[in-house]
Amino acid sequence: MRSTVVIGLFLGGLLMSTTAGLAQQTAQATPASTADAAPADDPNEVICKAGAPVVGSRFPTARQCHTRKEWDQIRRDAQAALQGEQMQRSFNTNGSTK
Repeated sequence: MRSTVVIGLFLGGLLMSTTAGLAQQTAQATPASTADAAPADDPNEVICKAGAPVVGSRFPTARQCHTRKEWDQIRRDAQAALQGEQMQRSFNTNGSTK
């Protein structure tokens, strides 16, 4: 019984060390394989995202595809609109005489 436990522990340790070695080799090989891919800063790369979900519907909306530059502009416009709404609300709350 005791020898079975020792053998099991030995085989488990051997398996874990082999798995760790394979994971390390995979991690080292990954940057070389992604070197051929498009760079992350390419403004002309087309990126597709799922559309905004419709409340009460189980059907997804259409995907929206834009370039990275267009997505950045959409994000900046949304942030500017939100900031404008917050500033307007702050002005109306603090500056009103009601």
